[in-house]
Amino acid sequence: MLTFKIHLIGTEPLVTRTFKVSAKTTMYELHHIIQVVMGWTNSHLYQFNVGEEVIADTRLVDDELGPVTDVKGVMVTQVFTKVGNTITYEYDFGDGWMHHLELVEITTHPIDEVLPQIIGGENACPPEDCGGTSGYKELKEVLLNPKHPEYKSSKIWVGSKFDPMVCDLKTIQQNLGRLRKLIDGYEEGF
Repeated sequence: MLTFKIHLIGTEPLVTRTFKVSAKTTMYELHHIIQVVMGWTNSHLYQFNVGEEVIADTRLVDDELGPVTDVKGVMVTQVFTKVGNTITYEYDFGDGWMHHLELVEITTHPIDEVLPQIIGGENACPPEDCGGTSGYKELKEVLLNPKHPEYKSSKIWVGSKFDPMVCDLKTIQQNLGRLRKLIDGYEEGF
């Protein structure tokens, strides 16, 4: 079992999550797990940057990017070999959401935990397509000022329950449960 800590680079306060995955997880599955734990909607391209190597879904990337290792053929244990290993996960090339992903623990003895599992987190994931870190900062400023001309439209866009200071671990775990069923039930279609 591997425990990871991820944070969204450039957010203040920092958007963070800590989660556990099976050592049998592929990088493709890790992408989907990150989408769920962070709160993204898997609506954009992504890639893992491992030193000079790019790991991505070769069905979706353009050959102009250079050599890309297929995300479905790499196990997390091939990338993360020891505690302290870090990589960058990039999501939505337009908004440029950069995530710092670090392996913080490896447990080798059998554990009867259902994985993947969220174990901690701080602050809400930014809404999709809000313009990257600078757009998110501006959106939060608008949401704090009911007199701002864009306040009402922004509240409608993000939803009345959106609170940038809240990480809803219960909902994340429920969504991981749905993802687990997809992962467990897939062979070809996931």
